[in-house]
Amino acid sequence: MKSLRLQVMLTVAIAVLLIWGASSAVAWVQVRHEIDELFDTQQLQFARQLLAADLHDFDDDSARLPRGKALLPKPLPSAQRGNLEDDALAFIVWDDQGRVVFSDGENKDFALPSGQHGFYDMKLDGEDWRVLYLPMPDGHRVVAVGQELDFRNEVAREVLTAQLLPWLLALPLLLLALWVTLTRRLAPFRRVTEQLQSRRLDDSAPLVADVPSEAAPMLAALNQLVGRMADTLLRERRFTADAAHELRTPLAALKIQAEVAQLGLPPADQARALSQLEVGVDRATRLVNQLLALTRLDPMAGPQNAQAVDWARVLRQVAADVAADAANQGITLQLDGDMARALPLQGDETLLTLMLRNLADNAIRYAQAGGEVVLQASPDAITVLDSGPGIDPALMPRIRERFFRPPGQAQAGSGLGLSIVERVAALHGLHLELENRPEGGLLARLRRG
Repeated sequence: MKSLRLQVMLTVAIAVLLIWGASSAVAWVQVRHEIDELFDTQQLQFARQLLAADLHDFDDDSARLPRGKALLPKPLPSAQRGNLEDDALAFIVWDDQGRVVFSDGENKDFALPSGQHGFYDMKLDGEDWRVLYLPMPDGHRVVAVGQELDFRNEVAREVLTAQLLPWLLALPLLLLALWVTLTRRLAPFRRVTEQLQSRRLDDSAPLVADVPSEAAPMLAALNQLVGRMADTLLRERRFTADAAHELRTPLAALKIQAEVAQLGLPPADQARALSQLEVGVDRATRLVNQLLALTRLDPMAGPQNAQAVDWARVLRQVAADVAADAANQGITLQLDGDMARALPLQGDETLLTLMLRNLADNAIRYAQAGGEVVLQASPDAITVLDSGPGIDPALMPRIRERFFRPPGQAQAGSGLGLSIVERVAALHGLHLELENRPEGGLLARLRRG
């Protein structure tokens, strides 16, 4: 059974019935005890009255009383005759010779006790009775007052029925009220379902529903998920469009260079065309690698192999990766700072190496020949400094956009390097700061966000 409404109703119905049954059992014991106490007291009082009565004027015939209903005149209306139980009590009075002095006329076989007195439970004619034997202090008379236990049980059942039956009859009304309440409170979830079914994939508007307070966190989380999915879809569409546009240019250039190389040009021109073809292949390869890196980084929620980062090892690896390019450009590459006390961080060293390699590669490509690039470590930040032209302040707000490249750039690039840097930094709780240095060049600083 997967219906929450049916599960709740079934649970409540079973719980109510179990509680009702347990309370009925407890109530039966308590009511039966009180009724026994009441009727035992009644029997004792009646027995005392019989012992105190003057019974000398009764003869053998008058000593047997007729039933109570027979004593009431017939013309009396039923309301005045009352609701009587003639067998509620039976009694016999014996004298000291064992003769019946007085009785209720039922001739119950209350055997004359021999020195016994008090209450006894016994079988009379196959029925259970409770009999009180009470003697006079002088022993001249003994009275027995009995009552059928079925009468007591009937009274107890009627009392319990009057008290418990209305609660049992109210159970269907309780279940109906529960059904209506659950239906009304579950209606917002149906509206949420309808909104989800009619929603576009790129719609990031929050779902609106008056859900119970217990479900509000779930709705908030669902709205966050919807927003992330819409943002992810939007980024993927933009990423796909930008990647297609960016790949079209180098592929077209590669095709042109390949066609030129096949024209039968002089060796020098053919070598130049093949060189340009190699440069185009390198550019396309770099672009594809960066696209693949972003595709892998975007879905990540955090570093997968987090451990204490050894910045000395990371920075040395970055320096080794870009050393050849720096030498070809005539750029001096150096490491600076206290590596042992560098920014404490738990992270993925492979991703951090990729992040710093992109910053170092940009610094080398834009630095002037004979300049320098410094990888600097400090207790609160990791910094890459170069001696290039810096960034036009007017373009600073857009420099982080994917595929954006400042106009008039001679250096090859895809415009994805800073996007990769920012994504890896965000996964590690770091923030990228870009500043133009007063002495010339760019400062790229990574510190905790």
